[in-house]
Formats: sequence, C-alpha cells, structure tokens
Amino acid sequence: MKIGFLITARMKSTRLKKKLTLKILDREIIAWMIDRAKLFFKDSEIVIATSNNPQDDVLEVIAKREKIKIFRGHEDDVVLRLYNAAKENGFDVFINITADCPLFGFDYLDKLLRIMIDNDADLVTSLDLPHGIFTYVVKTDAFKKIIELKKTENTEVWGDYFYKNPNIFKVVKYKANQNEIRPEFRLTLDYIEDFYFFKAIYNYFGKETHKISSKEIIKYLDEHPEIVSINKDLKNSYTKRWESQRVSKIEKQE
Repeated sequence: MKIGFLITARMKSTRLKKKLTLKILDREIIAWMIDRAKLFFKDSEIVIATSNNPQDDVLEVIAKREKIKIFRGHEDDVVLRLYNAAKENGFDVFINITADCPLFGFDYLDKLLRIMIDNDADLVTSLDLPHGIFTYVVKTDAFKKIIELKKTENTEVWGDYFYKNPNIFKVVKYKANQNEIRPEFRLTLDYIEDFYFFKAIYNYFGKETHKISSKEIIKYLDEHPEIVSINKDLKNSYTKRWESQRVSKIEKQE
C-alpha cells in the first residue's frame, strides 16, 4: 500500500490575499507546512494539489524549490483534483489537509493510518483535535466512487459525500482524549489575526517550530491564553461548514 500526502492549495483567498506565501521567519506559510510534512514523508510522497489557473504558478515554483511534487488540475472540483493527483502518483491512500494549516498533527498520522488499516475504512477523521491539527486519511478508490456520485464540480467540502452514503463508505473517527480536545484553538490561516497568532508561535519556538509536537503546541497555548485570544473569536468555519451542511442536507431529505 502506497501512502502519500496531498496538500490542497490555491492562491484565490480573498479574506487574506496571498496567505500561503506570507512569510514568517523568512519562510512562506506553505513552506513551513512542507517542512512539517517531511518529518513523516519522503519528498516524492508530498504533492501540492493546485489548479491550472496562472495565479497558482507560484505554488509550482515553491514545490520545485522544496523538491516535492506538484499536481495541477480542476479549479473548483477538489475531489477530481485530489483523485487525479493520487492516481498520478500511485497513492492507494492519502493524507489530506489544506495548505493553510502549517502545524498540522504529523505526529498523529501513524495512529490514523493504523485506524484505517484495522477497520478497512474509506475515511478516517480526527475532527476532535484542534482545528488546524486534525487531518483526513482517505482511500483513493473512495474518491473514485464520489466522482461517480457527484452532480457538481464544486466539491471543496467533500465530507458530505461520505456521511450521506453510509451504505457505500465506511467512516471511522479518531477518538481524541480530553487532554487533546481544544475547540477554542484555531491553528488555520484565513484572517490577519490568524497570521499574528502563527507569528507569535513561530517567534517563540524559532526555526525549529515545524518539529514541535502537537502535544507541545497544545501545552504552550494552554499556558499562553493571550496567544489563543488573538484569533479565538473567529469561527472555525471549515469544520462548522462541513458538519452543518451534512446535518442540513440530511434534515432536508427526511
């Protein structure tokens, strides 16, 4: 079984323009994420999955500089783009997270992959972990089935396909311990407050920040509520949107 790491990335952000190339300690946000991915994956197993839009050319430049792979595909159909990226690189299973989460939980990946193997799951989620630390583990063949099911090219929020079709897909959730659950933490980059939040963390830990474990990051934030307060009032929109859409669509069907 070949496993890869797919980074969903675009330069289309309007809330915080060019957020993926904003620099902290002279390195782009997405470059810091790549550094963290390399703690678990080989260079050839890391792929930036972006679009064919010229505005995303800069991501290809960064991928080549960092000696990782790049895949360019459909702008809006994220499912199709990720599936094709996985197939092109021969990944049977892939870890996925968006490029605005530079401190994702690389140290949870072994656990999540073991859950997938032990349960023969199509999707393993870890949404109880802090937003920006959680990741997804996906079977590539599951995305092939979604491509056959979907009726739209707008598939940025793709979790609903798994939840709406329990007869087709097996979803298993990583059960976080209480000491890992922090719904008030927001480790994702969407707004300028998020940038200041990350800047504070990287300034504290320095150029080895990408090596800091999730447990250490949680401990640091527990001990520094003033850092958490920088962006705590912002909504963890991606998780809420995924969950709310799932609930609302199910309710409409009933």
